[in-house]
Amino acid sequence: MILVVASSVSELQGIEQFSRLEGEVRVLPNGESIVGVAVGVGKINGALGTAQALQQWSPSLVVGVGTCGAVRQDLQVGDIVLPTQVVQYDINLQRFGWARGTIPAADGSMEGPLELEVTLQKPTHWNKRRVFSSLVLGTADQFLVAEERVQQSWITDDLHIDVVDMESYAIVKAARQVGCKVLIMGVVSDTWRGNRPKKYQKFLSESSADLFSLLAQYREPSEKSPIIL
Repeated sequence: MILVVASSVSELQGIEQFSRLEGEVRVLPNGESIVGVAVGVGKINGALGTAQALQQWSPSLVVGVGTCGAVRQDLQVGDIVLPTQVVQYDINLQRFGWARGTIPAADGSMEGPLELEVTLQKPTHWNKRRVFSSLVLGTADQFLVAEERVQQSWITDDLHIDVVDMESYAIVKAARQVGCKVLIMGVVSDTWRGNRPKKYQKFLSESSADLFSLLAQYREPSEKSPIIL
């Protein structure tokens, strides 16, 4: 089973393109079951909601989907991003001599950026959307506005962040805590200049549909091995 989590139900509406199997569970064209769960906004909601959903559904793969803000200047509204690393950019314990985005874990080891072992093959376009892979996604309990992206140069200079959101690091951490594979898929909802869609609800609906159709396409069994582990 695939567990798809997002901050809100509106970011999960693309799952409705698949046939219902039983209750909340739907089925992909390849016969694999899939369920979507809204976990709420922010890192605490993201971590707790994902952990609860993992316990309930025992999936083989967790997929975090949703919107994100671009820091990289060449990203446009509607672009799909497939990050390979996530970092908490609102964590700053530099006064203790630790690198920005790094904190002590429960066992005393230092924990910083998390790598994503599960990635899709690298398509360049999907349904007329550009697709970007091998990006760094920054997560924080704040909405980063356009002028902050320019003023806080350390976001790109030190952490090399390309896009930002408010849940992905928590989703990845929760999945890794129980040894579950995890994938993050996002759609750019606002650019580094602050440009956003004029019809946001329509944008959400279409973006969610495309993310789920891309996921389904890359779960199809084929010689191309859609998901690379």
